[in-house]
Amino acid sequence: MGFLVSTELNKPSRYSDMASLRNNPYRYSPWMTVILRIALVLLLFTVSRVLFYFQNSEIFGPLEPGEWFWVLAGGLRFDVVAVLYINLLYILFTVLPTSRNATATRIFDILFIITNAAGLLLNCIDAAYYAFNLKRITWTSLGELKGFNNATELLSSFLVRYWYVWAIWLAFIIALVWIVRNVRSSARKYGTHTYVDVVLLTFVLCMFGFRGNLRYSTRPLGLNDAGKYVRSPQNVALVFSTPFSIFRTIAETRLEKYSYFSDEKELEEYFNPVQQAETRGDFRKMNVVVLVLESFSEVASSVSNTDPSTNRFMPFVDSLRRKSFYTEYSFANGKKSIEALPAIWGSIPSYTQPYVLSKYSSNKIYSLPQILRDKGYYTAFFHGAPNGSMGFQSFAHLMGIDHYYGKDEFGDNSQFDGIWGIWDQPFLAYFSKTLKTFPQPFFTTLFTVSSHDPFKVPKEAENKYPAGPHPIFKAFAYTDDGLRKLFESIRHEPWFNNTLFVITADHTSPKCELPEFRTSVGVFRIPVFFYAPGLDLSRKSDRVFQQADIMPTVLQILQYDQPFISFGKNLLSDKTKDFAVNKYENYQYIYGDYLLKMDAGNKPVGLYRYKTDKLLKENLLDSDKAAAEMLEKNFKAYIQQFQNRMIDDRFTVK
Repeated sequence: MGFLVSTELNKPSRYSDMASLRNNPYRYSPWMTVILRIALVLLLFTVSRVLFYFQNSEIFGPLEPGEWFWVLAGGLRFDVVAVLYINLLYILFTVLPTSRNATATRIFDILFIITNAAGLLLNCIDAAYYAFNLKRITWTSLGELKGFNNATELLSSFLVRYWYVWAIWLAFIIALVWIVRNVRSSARKYGTHTYVDVVLLTFVLCMFGFRGNLRYSTRPLGLNDAGKYVRSPQNVALVFSTPFSIFRTIAETRLEKYSYFSDEKELEEYFNPVQQAETRGDFRKMNVVVLVLESFSEVASSVSNTDPSTNRFMPFVDSLRRKSFYTEYSFANGKKSIEALPAIWGSIPSYTQPYVLSKYSSNKIYSLPQILRDKGYYTAFFHGAPNGSMGFQSFAHLMGIDHYYGKDEFGDNSQFDGIWGIWDQPFLAYFSKTLKTFPQPFFTTLFTVSSHDPFKVPKEAENKYPAGPHPIFKAFAYTDDGLRKLFESIRHEPWFNNTLFVITADHTSPKCELPEFRTSVGVFRIPVFFYAPGLDLSRKSDRVFQQADIMPTVLQILQYDQPFISFGKNLLSDKTKDFAVNKYENYQYIYGDYLLKMDAGNKPVGLYRYKTDKLLKENLLDSDKAAAEMLEKNFKAYIQQFQNRMIDDRFTVK
């Protein structure tokens, strides 16, 4: 890889350079110089992380040696990404196969010092600023400085009050100067073979450095990935650095606070996210099992679809649904898998981008898993994909899930579908077997994978299940049969009748032949229902169900008696408004029989009676102004509460 100095030189130059190397043992090939300098900068970033902790130790609390190991190990992974971003120009200028003179070398050294000093300065500033913001500085945070007319005075005050921050930064600058003076490259000319090195370097930087991994099944390293390295969500800021936080949020659109309602009481009359179950007794320590079915759409269900060409592919799910608390009109809050778990666990709908990929993913949320964990529940998440896929492992940890079971834990690659994960039927059997070992009470979630593009089933199952108008329907039938086998295997367990099962999907599939399921309402129609064999819960509801309703409804069934934040509703309460929210290019607000469509500025552009006007052909915005005005106020109260609390990190009850 070009670590060794080229020998294609004339003899006088060669002997002169060798003598120089003997007199200065710190001269290396440009590649080795880059590696050593980056390694030393990573060490400085680690030191800044330790200083960040001690500056804010009262906030983070004491860390055990084992916790320190994972914080530093995880921090190193995040720092590699940040440091490579910071040093991109320096690296490329240094390793390009061209001659070097003293002036060029000096310029590159100055570039190295300035860029890394800037990155370390951000860490130093945040060490003092974190106590006020309780989160790392983001790109949006930098933009917020424009709102201060007295920015110069604030900076001067900061310089005086936090003099030690600048002293530490000065020490880092001295260290960078030492690195530049003592870790230097030989001033030799490269051979042409090093052009290949540059190409390989670019590939590694883009695929590993900037993404943070080389796995095809995982997304680029994000802020929420810090969750897997800490025990408490409040400590995620110890793992990633401030430069990483800024780089990962630089492309995000800045959210603006809404002020549709200036009076807080009026705002809460239209929508109040602070909720509490209507309890009539002691807390029920029922087990809770949430099954999230990949892409399961109502188009394949006989409960909501009368077309026999598509409604016969989830017979077991349909039979279980009719024994449950359910409705014909239930909706996903988003269109992506990574939008489902925040809605299901935290009652957080989709907004401008998936919550788990946003700069707000480290906000404090008292989620359903956390609430139950605090009640003594064993918490677990099962996902047959390669560990870390979709960022679920990290997000699950942040949400209060202590135990993760993925492809690695399954341990049999012969059952790997080659793309997404373990085939659903063997993974559901593994889920059943593992579930029987859990202490009670337990909260667990399983996320299936097989009904995902390219919608394949194992070879031995190809002729066992019916084919539909699209390959996804056979995948539905395959997973549905796996669920039947799951319930057969656990129905005689002593804990079965003391278990609440919540069955839903993450989102619908874009592959659908029926027009009513291709509208902006139909593309969100998924099953959402609650099955409790030991409770008298079975009935059909005429209400609108959504994923964000799962958390408050489960807490109602369990008789949880403390307030919590939810952007859904308690489906068992007659006092809650009958609504659902999702995003199809722009927001949609479903209220009873109505659908209100909004534009990018949250202004109504359409009003429809979606239950009777299934293809949304008749816009009632002008003819039913009273309904339009009422729905608009409800929605604007909802979005104001949601977005303002998102910005202010107010997703918990104080």
